[in-house]
Amino acid sequence: MQRNHLFIEAPGLHYYRHTTCRDIERKMNRSARRKVLGGLGIIMVVMLPVMLALWFAQLRAVSETSAALRTFADLALDKTELVIQEVDLARDDAEKYQGQLCTPAHRQYMLNVVRGRLFIADLIYAEGQNFLCSTVFTPEHPYAIPTANYTRKPDVAIYYYRDTPFFNGYKMTYMQRGNYVVVVNPLSYSEVMSSDNSLSWGVYDTVTNAFFSVSSKANVPLLNSMIRDKEASFQIDDRFYTVVKSDKRPIAAIVSTSNKRFYETLYHQATLTLPLGMICSIIILLVWSRTRRELNSPGRLLHRALTRRQLRVHYQPIIDIKNNRCVGAEALLRWPGFNGQVMSPAEFIPLAEKEGMIERITDYVVEEVFSDLGEFLAAHPHLYISINLSASDFHSSRLIAMISDKARHFAVRAQQIKIEVTERGFIDVPKTTPVIQAFRQAGYEVAIDDFGTGYSNLHNLYSLNVDILKIDKSFVDTLTTNSTSHLIAEHIIEMAQSLRLKTIAEGVETAEQVSWLLKRGVQYCQGWHFAKAMPPQEFMTWQQQPLLSTH
Repeated sequence: MQRNHLFIEAPGLHYYRHTTCRDIERKMNRSARRKVLGGLGIIMVVMLPVMLALWFAQLRAVSETSAALRTFADLALDKTELVIQEVDLARDDAEKYQGQLCTPAHRQYMLNVVRGRLFIADLIYAEGQNFLCSTVFTPEHPYAIPTANYTRKPDVAIYYYRDTPFFNGYKMTYMQRGNYVVVVNPLSYSEVMSSDNSLSWGVYDTVTNAFFSVSSKANVPLLNSMIRDKEASFQIDDRFYTVVKSDKRPIAAIVSTSNKRFYETLYHQATLTLPLGMICSIIILLVWSRTRRELNSPGRLLHRALTRRQLRVHYQPIIDIKNNRCVGAEALLRWPGFNGQVMSPAEFIPLAEKEGMIERITDYVVEEVFSDLGEFLAAHPHLYISINLSASDFHSSRLIAMISDKARHFAVRAQQIKIEVTERGFIDVPKTTPVIQAFRQAGYEVAIDDFGTGYSNLHNLYSLNVDILKIDKSFVDTLTTNSTSHLIAEHIIEMAQSLRLKTIAEGVETAEQVSWLLKRGVQYCQGWHFAKAMPPQEFMTWQQQPLLSTH
């Protein structure tokens, strides 16, 4: 039989149940969906830092592109302000002239004013909208300029992009205050050095929304459609735009650049942020992997299975082969669906001991046995259940009180509960013996499980004074073969008979084995020849059916 109740099911061993193909398919589909969703979730979590890095790089690229455009717009507005200040100074100086108008002396005076100004192309004397003379040209008849684009009381008028006889063939800006008009090249307002060859801009007054200075590459109708009431940065098609207003005058600048600059900035930012994002992704992956290993470690899985009460106790009948009847069953713990893996007792027992869960598991089994079969045992006093205990369970008498309380609660007699322990439990005989005797004094028979495979010797067997000796399956397998190993089984049987111990053979699978054991005086057997371990309800149903001949 299995070495103790910690045995985990293996394919084809003791664990079976009726399951339809539809149930299996449904479970497989659910499992596949969980795996797919879990995989997608992992990918999303791991890729999140990279996506955030790209998103941050994109934000930085937009921010830097907008900042560069705003800087250029501020420079253009500063340049415009400088030109306007120079225009005001030039008109102030021109108004100081006291002589005759439009004479050579007057024109020379105006020329001297122009020569002292960097951004002024010419100076014109006017009366209202009639331009009379400039520094180099006097028309035969006063030139009447059409209505101004912008006016401000009392005597300010500005004419945008006008082709006049004074600059024939060139569209200039004419800024008039009183009797003097300053001529300015429109580019003088906003011409600013830049390494961005794709820049396009325009400066306009916010009263009429008319442009008075645009770059050579500017599409004026398009820029005009981009005018906004408030400062803004935006993208349309393949260009970025920024609108900046002056805080000194009713003017604003709109500047745009191609997305080439944006992508260059994005590439630069991505080279900075992507490595960080990848490092974060690797860290998250490592943390996730380590956490997953910890959460899915056998110890954690066992802890969760106990907490969620996912472990199941099955019962394998014990048969009296002389009288051909069932006398009881051994309680065996099952861990269904343990991550699709099989864990051997050799791995599981040390794990449970290492994790400090042996006592919890034993308590769990005791509780399940009485919960499953307490009332059934009370109604069938001729049956008993054998419970496996670990070595550490025999270091104190705690379980005696627990089992006794359960037995009293369900009106189960002490003779209906038997205690099994493997030879591993008898390594420390002085510590184990008092607990064994306490169990026996309380009325519970004690059995040595898997005898012959552990550390016991004949002296220990005498000292422990147990009631039942169970022959391990490894010896039963050799009974009907030509192997000399069956001699060991014969010796164990003779020794048990000499000590007047009951003998139970484990792992009996054939009628030949049953006959061999019966001839040598073994009265009790368990194994697949009789029945596999069964869930409680199935065991109760099976027990009530007539037992076929066992040999």
